[in-house]
Parts: sequence; C-alpha cells; structure tokens
Amino acid sequence: MEAIADTLARHAVAVLCTITALALLSTFLLWRLVEHFGPRLWQLALQCWDALRGSAFLQQLRHTPGLGHLLTHTLTATRYLGLYAIAAFAVALGSVGAFFELADEIGLDESTGQFDVTLSRSLSTHLSQPTLQAITLITHLGDKRFLIPLAILVTIVLLLKRERLLAAAWAVATASGALLNVALKAWFERTRPAHEHGVVVADGWSFPSGHASGALLVYGLLAYLLIRFTPRAWHLPIAIVAVALIVFVGFSRVLLQVHYLSDVIAGYLSAAAWALLCVAGLEAVRWRGKQSAES
Repeated sequence: MEAIADTLARHAVAVLCTITALALLSTFLLWRLVEHFGPRLWQLALQCWDALRGSAFLQQLRHTPGLGHLLTHTLTATRYLGLYAIAAFAVALGSVGAFFELADEIGLDESTGQFDVTLSRSLSTHLSQPTLQAITLITHLGDKRFLIPLAILVTIVLLLKRERLLAAAWAVATASGALLNVALKAWFERTRPAHEHGVVVADGWSFPSGHASGALLVYGLLAYLLIRFTPRAWHLPIAIVAVALIVFVGFSRVLLQVHYLSDVIAGYLSAAAWALLCVAGLEAVRWRGKQSAES
C-alpha cells in the first residue's frame, strides 16, 4: 500500500492527466454508443413491454396480491418516463449505493482510510511549491465564490429565455445539492488531512469533498442545459469539456492535500446521484411533452 501511494505521489500530475484522458475517452465512447443504439434499444424495449403487458402470463400475475399492483405500475412508469430518464434514475441509485459503501470504508482501521492517509503524506513529500501553485488555478473553478455567481447567472439567463421550469429546476438542484453536501459533512465529521504547504488553506469537515460535488453538480447540469439548447454538433464537445473540468477540479483537492482521495470520490458519487435524479425528472417531462405532441 505504501509503495503504491508513493508511486502515485511521485507521478501525481501524470496520473491526473491519465485519469482525465481515460474519463474523456470513456465519455466519447459512451456518447457514440448512446447516439447509435439508444433510440433503437428504447423502441425495442417499448415493444417488449407492450407484448409483455398483453401476455397471458402477466394477466395471471396481475391478480396476485401486492405483486400484480407493483408490476403493473412498474411497467406503466417505464413506458411513461422514457429511456434517458430511466437510465439516469438507475445510475443515480447505483451512485447512492456506492457512496454508502465507500463511507463504510473510510475509518482509520479500514484499508481505504489507511490508503487515504498514506497517499496524502506521500503527496506532501513529493509535490513542489510551483506545482501546487499551478494546481490552485484549477481548484478555484470549484470554489463557492465562483460556482454560486455562475449558478445565479445561469438562472437569470434561463428566466430571460422564458424557460421558467428549467430555471426553477436549476436553482433547486444546485442550491439543494450544496445543502446536501453540507449535511453529509456534518453527518460524517471526518477531519481533513494535514496541509502545511501554505498554498491553500481549507477548514471544515472533509467527507465528501464540496469542490468535487459542486463541480460535478454545476458543470454537469450546465452541460445538460447547453446540450438542450445547442446544435447536435456541439453536444459531444460540451460533454468533454464538462468532464475535464469535473475531473481536474475534484482531483486538484487531493493533490493540494486538503481532501483525501475517498472524499473526492464520495463527492462525485453524492452529486451524481442528485444531479441524475434531477435530470431524470426533467427528461421524463420532456418525453411526455414529445409524446403528447406526436399523438
């Protein structure tokens, strides 16, 4: 464990660039897969649901106390919500599960907690002052002093475009997401790693990272909104820029030793769960609007 942490710390900048490159590649590949196969899979799923709902087997199950009622509502909701809403909701549930699984492993007697401490100490040994000062330029993109004005600006722009539903959803999602992070910090009360380099100073509880959470929530939802209002050719570049910002801001906190690695991952997971639930709701509304217009 110490050897791995020391190796990662010695090559921290290269590791960060590698993680970013892998994240961008994954985004590109997933985007292409959804573009090419998403609509076809959804139509196939709808056909399967419709066939299943009319089958004799399901008619028998519908008369089963409890199970029949649940099954009927599940099938109806699946057809009602739309592909992207269902996918967002499913990933959100997975993120919640992963968050609490990670939270259970951050104690000092757990391997994850021990690795966190070892990595933070190794980073304090190997990262130079000029490197840390360069990293602060990235980390400030996740500061509250930057994200809050950005969130307010986006709300104003949406209101000026007469997109009241999106403006309300954006304001509620970003504000409540910030409150969620504060509540989780107060619940877990994890102390921050020692950071004596003087380049940045951070106080308050450590788990989960507010910068990682805020970056994913604000930049992720902003990318979602931009994709809704821009030509299709812009969609993938917007997603790639958003992913790059999220990765750099989150992991900059680890390199600056103001957060443990698990803090950042937990910040991503908690924000992803909330952001995806918001997107699921908005996509369900848009899907029903589209279905009503076509009928």
